[in-house]
Amino acid sequence: MKRLIPVILVSLFACQSNINKALKSVNNDDLAKDIATLAADSMLGRAPFTIGEKRTLAYLQSRMVDLGLKPAFGESYTQDVPMISITSKVPSTIKVNFASKAFVLKADDDYCAWSPTTSTTINIDNTNLIFAGFGITAPEYGWNDFDSIDVKGKIIVVLVNDPGFYTGDTALFKGNTMTYYGRWRYKFEEAERQGAIGCLIVHEDAPAGYPWAVAGNKNNTPQLYLDTPDLGSKQCLVNGWITYNAAIELFKSGGLDYETLKKQSTQKGFKAFNLNAKMSMNIENTYTKSASKNIAGMIKGTEKPDEVIVYSAHWDHLGVGRVVNGDSIYNGASDNAAAIAWMFSIAKAFKSTGVEPKRSVLFFSPTAEESGLYGSAYFVANPPIDINKTIACINNDVILFIGKFKDVTVTGLGHSSLDELLAEEATKFNRYIAPDPNPENGMFFRSDQLPFLKAGVPSMFAKGYSDQMELGKEKTQERIDSYWKNIYHKPQDEFVPERDNLDGLAEDVKLFFCFGNRLANENIYPQWKNSSEFYKER
Repeated sequence: MKRLIPVILVSLFACQSNINKALKSVNNDDLAKDIATLAADSMLGRAPFTIGEKRTLAYLQSRMVDLGLKPAFGESYTQDVPMISITSKVPSTIKVNFASKAFVLKADDDYCAWSPTTSTTINIDNTNLIFAGFGITAPEYGWNDFDSIDVKGKIIVVLVNDPGFYTGDTALFKGNTMTYYGRWRYKFEEAERQGAIGCLIVHEDAPAGYPWAVAGNKNNTPQLYLDTPDLGSKQCLVNGWITYNAAIELFKSGGLDYETLKKQSTQKGFKAFNLNAKMSMNIENTYTKSASKNIAGMIKGTEKPDEVIVYSAHWDHLGVGRVVNGDSIYNGASDNAAAIAWMFSIAKAFKSTGVEPKRSVLFFSPTAEESGLYGSAYFVANPPIDINKTIACINNDVILFIGKFKDVTVTGLGHSSLDELLAEEATKFNRYIAPDPNPENGMFFRSDQLPFLKAGVPSMFAKGYSDQMELGKEKTQERIDSYWKNIYHKPQDEFVPERDNLDGLAEDVKLFFCFGNRLANENIYPQWKNSSEFYKER
């Protein structure tokens, strides 16, 4: 035993020395270069199917080669993701006819709509409108907004978020924390399952988590989908949003009060009903089929190469779109060029140790996150690795350039033992774990960890976010609120080196390298918590 002690000490010293090398490799210049390149005007907002995609992928692959990462897809760094781009030409106005009067909705100002189908002509002719509360069927909560009405062939109008958001009742769904039932994507999916021909969601800034400028910018613009056969057989032919003010006036035209109905909708036993109104609209669809690309590089494990740690950060953004303050390029610096820079710096840290990890580590940048997490969903369904031997996914998205943070905010806290492991590592950096300060935004369902979670892979979406070191929590929240109002999904999401402070991002690189390094080298198998809706025996 005495002879073993020096050997153990030497081994521990060598291990710590390797980690120190990795941490010293992290620097703001690397981060700034990646962000500046990916968020440059020349990338044209990194939209799939554009020259911006080609330029982005060329840069990402060159970085992976420079870092010494091996191709993740056989001999290739890229994976084709079969997709279809559908552009729906909608009318400038649509009329809703009530018994005694008509109400007109104006495109962009009052409504946005699109048709998620390969049908080229969609005729909605004098179709009944149904108010269906939140548009939710959730047996585990004893909730069914469609219990008393058949909406087949009808257009439903529904509220965004969950009933609990509006009441503050923590026993109603999850209170202020959005569930998947509150997401707009679920509401369109449920409308399809119920056989509705259309679904219009009432937009309100707070429960949606973003302003109308984000939700309402889809008129006459290409929308991306995975190219699957069901696009030709959709029942719900129209998806869309209407503004809060338009909803008030729409219901008033039928002699109804929107706020009263909203309150009634939060009560169990609410009954959906016919608005005694009819809507007509024609939509012309054009579409093109192509393949966008996921891209990934990896470090092969030495002892358990089939067991994999995944770092992910999507490369796509919104491209060139509506002009805002004279600018039409949606550069996507914080969303999500910065997270790619984070991922590459972690890859550099792993390579800087000079020692290959025991498990494989894959650095994955999916396409089409902004369109619906399609790239990561396709990857999970068609993985180059054994998804059942994927130990964890560590995802990052939407970075604030405001310096160092005391916290590590975990979006979706409480799903697996990854929380406790991260808390251990955070303590070493004098940081603490915090829950998402705005759980009503539903960010847990809005980034690329979700397909991994659905596939049973314990996953983490965390970053410094809610307690900036000099500002404190209250002023940090002011900066967060300003970001979502003025920067998110706007041309204003740009990188300005003279203004933006990357110190916090660099600290996150160090933390999440150490976090992933433990997963890659220790015999850790993260466990689901029984309370998680993603709980699975593995």
